[in-house]
Amino acid sequence: MTPNPTINSINTPGIYYAFSYCVVSFYIAMLGERKRPIWLMTIYQLVYFCILGAIMFYTSESRIFFIPLTIMYMTSIYLSLRFNCYYEPKVTLYLALHTFILAELWASTHWMIYFFAVNFFGYTDKHIGKIIMLMLVYAILGRCFWFEEKKMVNHRKNMNIGIKELGAVLIMTIAVYGLSNVYYLAGKTLFGGYYASEIFVIRTLVDLGGMAIMYAFEIQMGDLSTRLEMERLQDALEMQRTNYKMLSQSMELVNIKYHDLKHQIAIIREGINNQSSLEYLDKMEQEIKIYEAQNKTGNEVLDTILTAKSIHCQNNWIEMTVVADGEALSFMEPMDISALFGNMLDNAIESVEKIDQKEKRLIHLAVAHQKGFVRIRLENCYKDKPRIVNGQIKTSKSDSRYHGFGIKSIESIVKKYGGSLTMRAEDGWFEQRILIPTKRITS
Repeated sequence: MTPNPTINSINTPGIYYAFSYCVVSFYIAMLGERKRPIWLMTIYQLVYFCILGAIMFYTSESRIFFIPLTIMYMTSIYLSLRFNCYYEPKVTLYLALHTFILAELWASTHWMIYFFAVNFFGYTDKHIGKIIMLMLVYAILGRCFWFEEKKMVNHRKNMNIGIKELGAVLIMTIAVYGLSNVYYLAGKTLFGGYYASEIFVIRTLVDLGGMAIMYAFEIQMGDLSTRLEMERLQDALEMQRTNYKMLSQSMELVNIKYHDLKHQIAIIREGINNQSSLEYLDKMEQEIKIYEAQNKTGNEVLDTILTAKSIHCQNNWIEMTVVADGEALSFMEPMDISALFGNMLDNAIESVEKIDQKEKRLIHLAVAHQKGFVRIRLENCYKDKPRIVNGQIKTSKSDSRYHGFGIKSIESIVKKYGGSLTMRAEDGWFEQRILIPTKRITS
């Protein structure tokens, strides 16, 4: 077939790249941990497209500002993802680089198909034809990449993005982008290009290869992060076991000392007739009474944990109420009970200690057996509302790589027994609900 050279330019119109950056950043945000309603995201992306489209329309032929403009495009994608998603800054920066190359691939694929359709197959170059082709190609690309990007979302939950990882991804992005645009930068040199059809194919293949490398790199990072997280989680569980053993021994010693003191006070009281001395003894007895094991739930492990936490709460002006059927937990391993309730109460105590008003430092724990399930509900007030994304609470610590393992430990134990965990924060109260079948679920 004789080509019809309707399109001869080797440079794709900038407006198409602006459209691609906006659409793909919206696409990635929709698949990830988005924090805005869809209507607000849509308005933001439309404004983003209008501004970026105008800039790229008037600067698409500029080689002098090529690098500054490229940096600006990457920055605009970062800001878009930052506005629409919950990701931390480092993860957002990684996603911005990932999105940039993916958008380059979509734009180059669309323009390559459009170029061949017009020049070799007589497709219309009218505006309506351009719009139809654009929507059709992007719909197909969105469907093709949907499953891969959806799978990557799970990897990103476990990824630990540091300076080294960002540096590696940045180098990949520069290499892929540089190779795919070398014809434009080099001009009429050894590395320049002359034939638009070959250039468009090469550019698309380079972008596709770059995305394949990025996907492979991301999978490796996700797998490595998962292994490291499991190791840290095991370390955290081992620490919980050690703490429980020490706590159990300490509480036993405290109870022995408490009973000894109680009897000694009783003996001293018999030999005193002075009213002020008796009042002093009453006060002393009341003060040491907090060290008596008051929690009798029917489960020794739970009693030990609750007693230790109760003492901490009393010393820090925290009111903790407990209604628990410890016998309902008899099917669970002792160390799992220790880790589960230890972490739950530690998180609750840490949250209420931030509250200035002492009367609002409240924690409620309920454990009950009902219809073949153990129901655990923990409620506590909070000062700073916890961030819950897709049913998971996000640590408030600045570096999530070394924090949040208490929450992950809780999730791990609940999953081990085939249970479910739900969380919500509303009206100043944070609530955790755990439902565990009393009969172990075997795979």
